[in-house]
Amino acid sequence: MRPTSLLPILFGFVLTLPAAAAPTTTIAETFDGTLDQATWRLGTLDAIDPAGGDPGAFLHNPQLDSAVPSPVYVGPLPSPFFGNYRAANVTSLGLDVIVYAAGIGVDNKRPVCLVLTSDMGTPGDTSDDCDVYVVGNKNVPRPGSAWRSFDFKVPSGDTTLPNGWTVRGACAGLSANDAWNAVITNVTHVSFPFADPDTLWFVQVWDLGIDNVRIGFAAVR
Repeated sequence: MRPTSLLPILFGFVLTLPAAAAPTTTIAETFDGTLDQATWRLGTLDAIDPAGGDPGAFLHNPQLDSAVPSPVYVGPLPSPFFGNYRAANVTSLGLDVIVYAAGIGVDNKRPVCLVLTSDMGTPGDTSDDCDVYVVGNKNVPRPGSAWRSFDFKVPSGDTTLPNGWTVRGACAGLSANDAWNAVITNVTHVSFPFADPDTLWFVQVWDLGIDNVRIGFAAVR
């Protein structure tokens, strides 16, 4: 997908819910362009496969040497994936994952997670950076399984740390609630690690793919 064409063509829709529900728009990276146009990456051996995705083209890495694969945004700025999530009414993020092979296998307790990071307004100083993350309720698909979708609710309007979310990092010495507010109003990095960020795993070689990396927004009423 070309960086200039991040349009809600695949996933933009109005939810079929009662009239009180707000319309929701989703913007997705569907990897329909060339590799240099891909806004999300896995590693140096990434390639765009034109077919076999969920559906169509997808990002494929046949030999990713990693303990915890972590799809990460590498596209141009400004980006709908970065910035003030509260002002933008962000409601969700997600992606689709497939694993063709893994050197030592895929443990059945390995979830996909969402990590939002803020540079705390000091991009040249990493010492005060802050993460907030949520552990997903579905595990990485085992080799040979079909594509699996992972979607995470992001309660960007909450002004206290939501249930299920964890704060990690120096966070400029802020309390958990203040750290949440600092990150959700200034997201500068997004990733989807294939494990709880506070667990350790052995390095192995993966053959895997991702597709439809997405972010959802509620319409302003």
